[in-house]
Amino acid sequence: MNSNTRSPEGWERPPGNPPDNLAALEALVDDLAAQDRDRQPDAALAEQVRRLRRLLDRLEGQWLGDLAAVDGRGAAGADQGIQAASTASWLRNRLHLSAGAAASAVRTARALFRGP
Repeated sequence: MNSNTRSPEGWERPPGNPPDNLAALEALVDDLAAQDRDRQPDAALAEQVRRLRRLLDRLEGQWLGDLAAVDGRGAAGADQGIQAASTASWLRNRLHLSAGAAASAVRTARALFRGP
């Protein structure tokens, strides 16, 4: 069997469907959360802290790029089958962000990925 057709949970995905990379990422984060920090050597724990910060920054960049694409397409609300009044209102409702944080995220995404 082609390993590219299996999810982290072991079920097969239909041909033509892309792998669910977010599910794989979630599974890896769950594995990290299950680690016993008290059993890790100091140097390994310090290195993990450094690497996790770098990954968080990369994920934030990915999130902002995807947010800019959702905003540019007018796709806010598509996950619920509706069209949201604005991308910022969608972030407020779906992610429970404050009005300021939602507006700031949309502005940042636009500035970084779509221009001013």
